[in-house]
Amino acid sequence: MRIIKYFFEEPTQLDLPTEAEGARPVMRKNRHFRGYLAASDLTNDMVGGSSLEDNAAAEVLSRVIGGPIWFSNRVAGQDDVSITLLSNRKDIVQALSTMGSDSVMLMDVDPTEKLVKALTDDSDRQGMRLIAELLDGGCTLVFPEKADMGHDWSIFSSRPLAERMREAMAGLPEDTRGFVIPYVEARGGDKFYFEQYDLGLFAQHEVL
Repeated sequence: MRIIKYFFEEPTQLDLPTEAEGARPVMRKNRHFRGYLAASDLTNDMVGGSSLEDNAAAEVLSRVIGGPIWFSNRVAGQDDVSITLLSNRKDIVQALSTMGSDSVMLMDVDPTEKLVKALTDDSDRQGMRLIAELLDGGCTLVFPEKADMGHDWSIFSSRPLAERMREAMAGLPEDTRGFVIPYVEARGGDKFYFEQYDLGLFAQHEVL
């Protein structure tokens, strides 16, 4: 059995310190939406969104974000930045499945090399101010997040995605179950990895 799970904050207000306010958070007027897509294969004891052999989780995410989308698969430690526009869903799925640690996908923005470097140099996502400014402009961003095997994905958007995620999970293969879960209910490692301990914990959020 495989599990694909999406944790979401809709909306979320990113805490953004300004120079004038120092470290104090400032609440933006614009609404932002944030999610995290992960997966596991219980039969083969594999944990990671990109670890599923048929790229089922990446397929789901590609249906949600759509396209065309800009993709930069920057190599960690190198200054060179390549940016490619992907329009074909097959290419988008392949890119989602093979993202390196310094990769990023961007939609509804014209990316520059400077922007890509600023986003991918910040692997801990501390530069939320820049992300929020992009979201204010209508952008969607996808980052890889290290998993036990391969990677998961963080998604930042200017529009809600949870309902679209439910729709995308409605057609999962028979051996795969999908869940769309409010992040506020899933804080803590045992809840994030609920399928390893209690598959019924979020039964009310399963996509049937």
